[in-house]
This record gives sequence, structure tokens and C-alpha cells, in this order.
Amino acid sequence: MKKIEYILLAGAALINMIFASCTKESEILPSEEVGLEQLFKPKANANPIEKELYENYNVWVRTEFTDSREVYNAYLGQDVNNARYPAVKVDEDKKESAYIYMKTLLSNVSKDYAKQVMPNEVFFIKTYGHPLYGYQFNVVARNRLAFVWPNSTYGAQPVVDANVHYYKDSVLTREVWRNLSEMIGSRIPEEIPGFEKIGKPYDGGAAFTKIRDQYYIDYDLAKRNREWQALADQAGYLDPYSSFSFKAEYAAFLKLILLESYENINNQYLKDNDMRRQKYELFVKYFKDKYNWDIQATGNKYRQELNKYK
Repeated sequence: MKKIEYILLAGAALINMIFASCTKESEILPSEEVGLEQLFKPKANANPIEKELYENYNVWVRTEFTDSREVYNAYLGQDVNNARYPAVKVDEDKKESAYIYMKTLLSNVSKDYAKQVMPNEVFFIKTYGHPLYGYQFNVVARNRLAFVWPNSTYGAQPVVDANVHYYKDSVLTREVWRNLSEMIGSRIPEEIPGFEKIGKPYDGGAAFTKIRDQYYIDYDLAKRNREWQALADQAGYLDPYSSFSFKAEYAAFLKLILLESYENINNQYLKDNDMRRQKYELFVKYFKDKYNWDIQATGNKYRQELNKYK
């Protein structure tokens, strides 16, 4: 009997740990192994925007460090592979533009949403990893996005006016949100009720991979792309990659709606696919009900601002 009780208690503890790991950490207590300070917040003399964003969104936007280990070691894990290369600080005359970029980004996000599911840290650095062919972005554990600034993502623009760069440089902003949405997708504590019942169930990428593997046999690119699109259309997925899991499709919907107008989303994804439309409507409603956030209004605004610079 005692053995059974022990197993039940151990199981309950494991379940609690799993659920606890899926929500945003409100009080961060880093482990001693990674050598981080216990106090997880900006210093008193930090940039005013850094303190403002931490207070309003519980996101620590960082540019300062005294040792490269602070960059490569997050409280949930560490980047061992890149830690052998010294991280370099953002140039002093570039730091303000980095803060302004993130302030603009977060101003487009519901505070409730940011506090609940956004990654806790965005760490701006001049170089990350190898100084010649290092990363432009890298995720450390699931709570820190390392963000090289200025950023050399292919197609990104030089920063001319930091106040509008978030809207003007859509290549960079889409890449930022690709990283953030995937991080958020891995952190969300629950699925949207009823979402997966619309269309076909997720298959872990089985159908997607089968089509991809056939491509490596016949190298027919047009055929592969047609079959991937048919997979998404017939199953009601937003795109072929969304067939892997709810988290993958959540990330895809989040990035799309945040950065695109309803008119364009409807024309490209919804008007000829009722399953996809139902998912879209449920996604938008969920954000409104849970976070009091009209996420489509955010996307409409982004498209409107972007069009000014075309």
C-alpha cells in the first residue's frame, strides 16, 4: 500500500512540474550552475526603456553584460556550442535604436499576453557565436532570444529611423516574429478549445515528410510544392508545416495575423477554405476572450504602416 501511495505522490509531483514548466515564470530563480544573479530584473541605473518594458510586459530587454557567460547562459539552460566565442556588446551609439525597436514591437502586443506567454528575455548583442559566421538570432533554452543588432538577416534594411524601423523593415520584423512565435508556441500552457477538431488531426509531420522524401527521389520541385499545398488545403491547415502539431499551427497563425491585414489573409488563406476560416475565427476570438486583445486590429495596423514605405 505504501508503495502505491509513493507512486501516486511521485506521479502527482511530476504532473505539477510539467504544468509549472508550461507557464511564464513570474519569479525567476536561476540555477547556480549557470552562474546568474538571483535578482532577475534591470538594474537601477539601466536604460529607462529597459526598465519600462520590464515593468509593463515582464520582458527584460538587455544590452549590458560583464561576461560572455551572461549571454550564453539562461536560467533554463545554456548554449554550450557557442559559448567558446566571446559575445560582443552592441555599440553604444546603436543601443538606443535597439530599445526603441523592441518598445515598438511590444506596444503592438497585449500586456496580459506578454506577461503570460512571451519569452522573458530579449538579449541584444553585436555578435553571437563565431564572429564571422555566427547567428543573427538564437534561442537559448525557451526563455531567451539572442538578437544581433544591427541585424544582417538577408534582405533586412539598415536602421535609418529607429522609431519606424519595426514597420518599415518587414523582412526583419517577420524574422523576429518567426523566432518569437515559435518560442511562444513551445511555451503556451493550453490548446485553444475545439481548434484541433476543425479539419484533420495533426500527424507529427508524417504526410509532410513523405512528400519531402519523395522529392529527394524524383527532384520534382513543382510536384512537391503542389502536394504540400494540397496537404494544407485538404486538411484545413494554415500551411504545410502546420500539419506537425497544434503548437506549429499556433505559431503560424500568430505570426500571420500580427503582421497582415484581414483583407490579405482572407484573400490568400480563408475565402476558399471553410476549415481554415473556422480556425482563424476561433483563434481571433480566443485572443479577444482570454487576453482582451484584438489581434487582427494589430495586423491591420502593421499592414497600413508598412504600406507607407512601399
